[in-house]
Amino acid sequence: MSTSAKLRVLIAEDEVLVSMFLADLVEDAGFEVVGVARTAPDAVALAQQHRPDIALMDANLKGGASGIAAAEAMARDQDIAIIFISGDSGLADDPAVAALKPVAVVEKPCMPDDLTAVLQRAARLRNAD
Repeated sequence: MSTSAKLRVLIAEDEVLVSMFLADLVEDAGFEVVGVARTAPDAVALAQQHRPDIALMDANLKGGASGIAAAEAMARDQDIAIIFISGDSGLADDPAVAALKPVAVVEKPCMPDDLTAVLQRAARLRNAD
């Protein structure tokens, strides 16, 4: 896809198999995966290092701080499109999530085509800037 060919995606997901699935899906959609983080501090560090265009964030990362806190830190430091992916069906109603104005909140499990469509929407938003 031409609109996403140069866009860089950071994945923050603590479940190894899920992160592998997400990385494959992101690459198959024509995006570049710049890093996969398992914890919130790692996600923030990778975002500072690689300056991704899009962050695909699990809201409930292991290791202390949440994916929401990591996304807040990233958004303070850079212009980044946030996509939350979580098994928490009420996540979209969380005021901290709403304040970040994510591109989408996707509930796990999700269909690959649905997540690809969300990534493509994020790409269109980034390219419109």
